[in-house]
Amino acid sequence: MPARSDFISALVLLAFTAIFYVAALEIEEDPFGVGMEPFVFPLAVCYVLGALTLLLLLVTARSAFQQGVFVGGNREIRLFFGWVLPMAVIAFAYLGLINLFQYLLPTAITLSATLAIFGNRGVKWLVTIPVMASLVYYVIFFGIFRLLEPTGILIEYDNFYIFGTMRKFIGI
Repeated sequence: MPARSDFISALVLLAFTAIFYVAALEIEEDPFGVGMEPFVFPLAVCYVLGALTLLLLLVTARSAFQQGVFVGGNREIRLFFGWVLPMAVIAFAYLGLINLFQYLLPTAITLSATLAIFGNRGVKWLVTIPVMASLVYYVIFFGIFRLLEPTGILIEYDNFYIFGTMRKFIGI
């Protein structure tokens, strides 16, 4: 049991290292900088952490295979690939879509995908409920409470012109 837990922890740590590595690659180079650039230290940390994580992954995989963890654990692997991995993909897709289209459209799309994973079918479940729930969420938080949302790369709109009159009528 500990070998499987260590193996899963190593996989999660490797995923986080990959995310931080991609973020460290986006640190800009200082054109007038002398000496060590701002991106060098974060990249070095990612390289060391990645190497140590790969070593941990290899050691725990070897001990897990010796203990026979993956032989009888097909149920957990099916659950991981059938439920956990698709939900993680939806979560990362949601974050990416927010950068492209702001909040309303990605919320409806990912809610529809989540409902589809859990076996909901039909227009009511995959179109109507996600659109209505996203609209209610958007009106309450971004319309009435005036939460700030980052502008999208492909679609950019300001909700002040959409909800300004309503907020003025309510007295907010």
